[in-house]
Parts: sequence; structure tokens; C-alpha cells
Amino acid sequence: MNIKIFTAALVVLVATVAQAQTSALTVCQGKYALCAASTCTKTGRTITTNNGVTYPEVVCQCPVLEGPSIADLSVGVMKGTCDVVDPTTQVWSLFAPRLVEGFHYPQEANDFLRVPPSKTRAKVQACPGELAQESANCWGMMCRYDKHPTNGTVTATCSCPIGQIDKGTKFLTEAGQGASSACARHPVAAPDPLAQLNKPKE
Repeated sequence: MNIKIFTAALVVLVATVAQAQTSALTVCQGKYALCAASTCTKTGRTITTNNGVTYPEVVCQCPVLEGPSIADLSVGVMKGTCDVVDPTTQVWSLFAPRLVEGFHYPQEANDFLRVPPSKTRAKVQACPGELAQESANCWGMMCRYDKHPTNGTVTATCSCPIGQIDKGTKFLTEAGQGASSACARHPVAAPDPLAQLNKPKE
């Protein structure tokens, strides 16, 4: 798998999948939830994003990082600003600028351990298209800080939609550290750009 292509295309692809709106890409500074390696749980509720479409809702526990992050202020439920109403309880789910193989951060699959490095290394895997509708998109979604850190890692629980990737579309995720079982557990994901490029024209 060409991870460089995945990295370069990830932001554009998720923005396209999430909403068909004018892009408002920007770099935010400060704390953000990084959900790229998280799996999620259905709530039985629905959630409506900025494009007016309602989707099934999942909740995803994600590590909170600090530094520059990539946002599109028009997608998800963002309202044109990197700021949240209450920074003591709320944080946006955004993208790290370095979502590549070898990037290390605490991950849900390993209970958000910070060491050893083998437990925190980002690993991208491809998932089958028949599960695409069950994958989640947390970019630009609202999260609330969890009451207590997990293994020393501050986490937040994010409310996100599933069902934004068309069934039959292969998708990529960092969830599970390479364990294929994560593909069926509502992983945060994006369409596989190689599969999209190689898709036969109708």
C-alpha cells in the first residue's frame, strides 16, 4: 500500500465524503482529539452534520493531543472557527499533520498506553468495501473530555456519523494497529484513494 498517497489524499477525500461544501481548510493551534486509530460504538441515535444530512451516530474515545491540527471549518459540525464554546469540557476532533506510518500517539487499541513505542505506532490497513457504510468520520465533530485519563493519556469521547462512505468502497483506517477485526468495529476511516483511482469507469 502506498502510504504517502494515502496521507496526501486523506484530508481531501474525507472532506469530499463528509460534505459537498466550499472548503475552508485551515490549521488550528491547541488541543484536539485525534480519532484516526479509534473504533466506535453505535448509540442508537442520529446526528446531523452541516450539510443537513442525518446519519446514524456513534461515539468514539480518542486521545487528546496538543499542537497544530488540520481542520475544515465547514465540515462536520464546525461553525467557521477553531474555537469551542467551553474549552474546559469540549474539544474538536481534527487531523494531525503527520498521519503517516511511524507516527506515534496513544491509541484506543492499546488502552491509550504511551509506552512502549510499539504500542503507539500508527499502522494503516485497508478494509473491505462491504463494511464501508459502518465506518465513521469524526473530522470536525464535537468531543467532550472524559473525566479521568486512561493510562496517563487525556481522552475525549466524540460523537460522529457513520454511513458516509458508499458501500463497496474500500477504506483505510489506523484503528486496531493492523488487526483486521477493527474493520468491523465502526473504525474512523477514509476511502482508499488507490481503490478510487483504479475504479473502472462506468
